[in-house]
Amino acid sequence: MADFVAVGKISGAVGLKGEVKVIRWTDVPERFKYLKRIWVGPNDSEVQEFEIDRVRLGDRDDVLKFRGVETRSDAERLKNQVVLIPGDEVVKPGKGSYLIDDVLGMNVVTEEGKQVGTIRDILRLPSNDLWQIDTGSKLILVPAVGEFIRAVDIASKMVVIHEVEGLLDL
Repeated sequence: MADFVAVGKISGAVGLKGEVKVIRWTDVPERFKYLKRIWVGPNDSEVQEFEIDRVRLGDRDDVLKFRGVETRSDAERLKNQVVLIPGDEVVKPGKGSYLIDDVLGMNVVTEEGKQVGTIRDILRLPSNDLWQIDTGSKLILVPAVGEFIRAVDIASKMVVIHEVEGLLDL
C-alpha cells in the first residue's frame, strides 16, 4: 500500500444516520467529492478503509457518509481519527503552501538559530492558519504568514520563524 497523507480529521458525528464531520486539511475545497474511498485511523499505520457514499461540502469542514457507518454510535467511534489518502492521490500544494501532514512534527528554530520546539497541530482559521508549537514546557501559537514563517524546509523537516517581542512568551 502507498504511504498515506492526512487530508482531514473527524471532529464528530452529525445526525443519526452515521454521518461524520471532517475538518478539511486541504486547500482543495471539493477534495472529498472526487474520492471514492478513504482510510481512517489514529495514525497512518492503523487504518481502516471506507467507501464514501455522500459528501456535503461546507466552508472549512465537510460532512461525509461512509458505507458501513450507519448509526450515530458508529460515527462517534470515529471521532478524533485522521482521514487519509494514498500519497499518490495527493494534489500538490502551490508555492508557499504545504501539506499539513508534512508540517506536523517539524522542528522550529528562530532566525538566530534558537531551538523553539516541534509543530504539534495546525488550527485552521478563516484569516490564516495558526501553527501550534510544543516547546516542551508550553504550547505557543504562531500565525502561518510570511511575517513570522521565514523558511520551511520539507526535506530537513525544519521551520525558521521570525521572533518578535512577546511571541514566545505566551
